[in-house]
Amino acid sequence: MPRIDTPVKRLFQLRPADWARYMDPVCREEWVKHFQTDFTPRKESRLDNVLEIADPAGPYLLNLEPMGYRDATLPARMLRYRADMWEATLKKGRGTPSIRQVVIFFYEADDNGLHHLRDRWNGGILDYAYIVLRVWEQYRQDVIASRLVGLYPLLPLMKGGKPDETPREALQESIDAVQIVQDESVKKELLAVMAILAGRKYSVELVRSMIRREMIMESAIFQEWVKDIVEEKTALKTQEAICKFLSAKFGDISRDLQGRVKRIGNVDTLDAILDRIFTADSLKDATYIVDTVSQSQA
Repeated sequence: MPRIDTPVKRLFQLRPADWARYMDPVCREEWVKHFQTDFTPRKESRLDNVLEIADPAGPYLLNLEPMGYRDATLPARMLRYRADMWEATLKKGRGTPSIRQVVIFFYEADDNGLHHLRDRWNGGILDYAYIVLRVWEQYRQDVIASRLVGLYPLLPLMKGGKPDETPREALQESIDAVQIVQDESVKKELLAVMAILAGRKYSVELVRSMIRREMIMESAIFQEWVKDIVEEKTALKTQEAICKFLSAKFGDISRDLQGRVKRIGNVDTLDAILDRIFTADSLKDATYIVDTVSQSQA
């Protein structure tokens, strides 16, 4: 199943203030802006998913972390993001502002239930947690009534007004909410993300019959997602070719290196490795090729 990283990222870019207002109903749109920093963490981070909230009662940073997959390391990763934010603000002489972190799960299967870290040592205590928002526990009507347009793609994943609601009824109510959005380009973006996200909960046939391709194919997010799918398939084929060579040439001792190759998602990096890997006369040579190409492409 294709990853949903691209549509999810776009989801948070469409109407970021709507997310801030959903987390805090008293928040005003003019208080919200994207967190701007030139700080680059040593490891991959999500500082682009951070909003600055100029609340007169006390400003704070809002870190939104969407989760469309299961991750056993999530609490540790969220703690690192908090450290990255404070490192960025400390470098700018802004101290350590208050941070509210929210992890948003779209699907129940992705929630491993571990969202708390504790540690104790001589004179020190760590008791760390964050807010967990489970979309399937939220009510669709609340979002529609508040006109939080930025959350409309999530409507099919939310609870409806009646317990015996059918999938068709849930999708129809969600689509109807989007249809009243006046900006046609925004409407197409919302429907495109909705179709992609709903495809993991409802049958593909039902989603396609109600959100037709012609309704969303001009959407930039849909086109980008299709491009990502093509690149992902290309990457998988290239990984397979490299791993087949390693297995045939070096046997079981190459399993660890094959595992590393399978974790490389960049198509250009994989192509560069494939171009050189056939010159490897030993597993050491193959490992050197994978390492040097990966570093040069980083």
